[in-house]
Amino acid sequence: MLVDYHTHILGHMDRSITEENIKEFLDEAVRKGISEIGFTDHNRYYEEFDFDLILKVAKDYPNLKVKKGIEMDYTPGEEKEIKDFLDQFDLDYAIGSIHFIGDWMFDHPDYTDEYDNWDIDDLYRKYFKRVEGAAKSGLFQLLGHLDLIKVFNFRPASDVVELVTPTLEIIAKEDITIEINTNGMNKPAKEFYPGREILEKAYELGIKVTTSSDAHRADRVGENLDKVREMLLDIGYTEIATFENKKRIMVKL
Repeated sequence: MLVDYHTHILGHMDRSITEENIKEFLDEAVRKGISEIGFTDHNRYYEEFDFDLILKVAKDYPNLKVKKGIEMDYTPGEEKEIKDFLDQFDLDYAIGSIHFIGDWMFDHPDYTDEYDNWDIDDLYRKYFKRVEGAAKSGLFQLLGHLDLIKVFNFRPASDVVELVTPTLEIIAKEDITIEINTNGMNKPAKEFYPGREILEKAYELGIKVTTSSDAHRADRVGENLDKVREMLLDIGYTEIATFENKKRIMVKL
């Protein structure tokens, strides 16, 4: 079974939520053999959300389950504000993601010079601490692109599995699902988020996973998810997580 639980119909506000745009995403999901798709636009674009229209259009796709989500930036110390924001919406799930360290949007190509100001091992440690905070917050059903900090292929000198293991142990303890996000293949990192070696450790710790493309346009819906499925089965996973009304439902891969 293939699911795509991280898509952005609004992109970065380069389109709007219209019937035509929704159908483009859903048509591509059907073409790629996707069974469930989640729309998870960034929280900062909330004024443009239209879940009612998405569900209206979805009625024409009876064999495709359409889920309502939000990708939410997690900021330490703002847990109450995040909860209050998410509580406004009737969601199937929320993705907690880290895109900022301080006011630095580290995954934006305009700001890569800031990497030169960091010891990369220390940067990874700081980033993974942020991920731990998101895992422990109780605000999210799903954690986004677990090792996004590698996006521009700045790699630590230390073993990344050793760096991330304390974070994975917290994720396992909190029983939070992580996604395998294929968009890293489109970035300088040229690797899924997270990479296989981290996923092998996640499997060892019993961490549950789901799959996603992080598509910001319709033609990327479901991208490389067949390869993710093969990798997961090879690692030992036999199930993936789906969500409904913030409840996790495990289904066969």
